[in-house]
Amino acid sequence: MTKRRDPLTVHQALTVIAARIGWDKCGMLVGRSGRLVRMWSDPDADSEISILDAMRLDRAFIEAGGDHAPILRVYSFQLDIAASDGTADMTRAAAAAAKESGEAVAALLDAAMHPQDPAALRRARKEGEEALAAITDGLAALDRQEREAH
Repeated sequence: MTKRRDPLTVHQALTVIAARIGWDKCGMLVGRSGRLVRMWSDPDADSEISILDAMRLDRAFIEAGGDHAPILRVYSFQLDIAASDGTADMTRAAAAAAKESGEAVAALLDAAMHPQDPAALRRARKEGEEALAAITDGLAALDRQEREAH
């Protein structure tokens, strides 16, 4: 039976990295066994990955063709939650996510219709990054709302 790993956790990020490069290579990169790295991905285990090892694995994931740094994404998300003052409004967050997502889709369509236009490609990337940031902010607001409800 596969153990459930919550999204936007280091545990899940490690499984994403290992799916691309393998548990044994993960272990080799951090000077540990693949089994120990697999244990770091277990939410019930007592041991955790160090920041230096997390950076090494994120770098290896990108070098292996990944399009982001999975553990850094988790840390960024968690820091946004920790840094917030609790005043985020879910309606505002949802509106921003909808706006930015719409702009990203429009820019992606424009880039698809003009694949040789570097400006269209840059615009699509910029709008996509803004959409990801708005959605991440929305998830942080959702998490705050959930915590406040309990």
